[in-house]
Amino acid sequence: MLISTRKKKLQAIILIFVIAVVAYASASGPEPRYTGAPGDIGSCVFCHDTFENANVGPGSVTITNTPEIYTPGQQYTITITVQQGGRSKFGFQLTAIDSNENRAGTLATVSADTQINPLTGAGARQYIQHSSTGTNQTSSGRRIWQVRWTAPATDVGTVTFYIAGNAADGDGDNQDDYIYTNRVTTESPTSNVTVALDSNPGGQTLVAGSQFLIDWSATGLSNVDSYELRYSTDDGATFPISNLIFSTTDADITEFNWTVPDKPTTQARIRLQAATQSGAAVEVRSGRFTISGPGGPEIPTITSVEIIGKHLYVNGTNFKDGAKVYMNDAKQKTSNDAENPTGRLKCKKLGKKIERGQTVNLVVKNGDGTESASVLFTKPL
Repeated sequence: MLISTRKKKLQAIILIFVIAVVAYASASGPEPRYTGAPGDIGSCVFCHDTFENANVGPGSVTITNTPEIYTPGQQYTITITVQQGGRSKFGFQLTAIDSNENRAGTLATVSADTQINPLTGAGARQYIQHSSTGTNQTSSGRRIWQVRWTAPATDVGTVTFYIAGNAADGDGDNQDDYIYTNRVTTESPTSNVTVALDSNPGGQTLVAGSQFLIDWSATGLSNVDSYELRYSTDDGATFPISNLIFSTTDADITEFNWTVPDKPTTQARIRLQAATQSGAAVEVRSGRFTISGPGGPEIPTITSVEIIGKHLYVNGTNFKDGAKVYMNDAKQKTSNDAENPTGRLKCKKLGKKIERGQTVNLVVKNGDGTESASVLFTKPL
């Protein structure tokens, strides 16, 4: 009985010691390789194991003040925030790696509330984390740290910061703690992607069935994951997948010979998107252009406007029976001219409503949904 009692006491002492070590380790900073980065062991849920997954709680971890494009060798002060209401203790671990998953730049402390982990991970990557004096909240339900990052001395392409944050209940053990993960990328001068349309159909009329060569240029080709071309028939409000023109994962392809679809509109635009290796996307859009029917122009076109007496006359082409004039987006009473029904519209007494020197916006809309480009008309003084 005495031996059994001593054995139980010894087990209890060992258990208390283990709990104390775990609690101390958590307060003074985690072991390395728990940021959730590729090649790491995982995130802090491996030690704070109440919850199976990260990001299931109502809080978050964020990284701010990272540069969109870094300058090799330049220093940046990065801000880290872990927040969750009702929590009193917080922690984090951060690393910065390049696209090859190796260390990117140098992490350093700004104050005593953070520390560099003396151990490194795969690719010689560094880890910076909270210190034992840097776990208390800086405001209600929130902890903020600042760390220094010196960009790599040379251009290494895209750099990604991976972070895991802990919103703890402050009871000294590794239970009932919420873990959050996040990542932020910064581009190098050469990996920064820009795109431009070298052939812009803006202001032109393209006939359905004809060919139009779309060519473009881009920078940061090493960071381009894919290109995608789409067109819009509603002035760029939408670019549905059904309006896909072309897509490719070959960054060296910078042109495509487009067969113009039979979708008459005066509100067409082309959009080029370049997706980057980091998951972002940049885009450029063409100017507004017209798509006409394959049998010839079917889009109404305003060529001139005149006021005779009290009436306003709109002259042009392709005015169908029942065409309407819109002034400043408001539909007006309109009739086709008896002698030239497809080329002249009459708005009775509309000329009287426009003040001398006043400028109005005019559009002609046919019953089939086609409409003219807008025309500004100023009434003579």
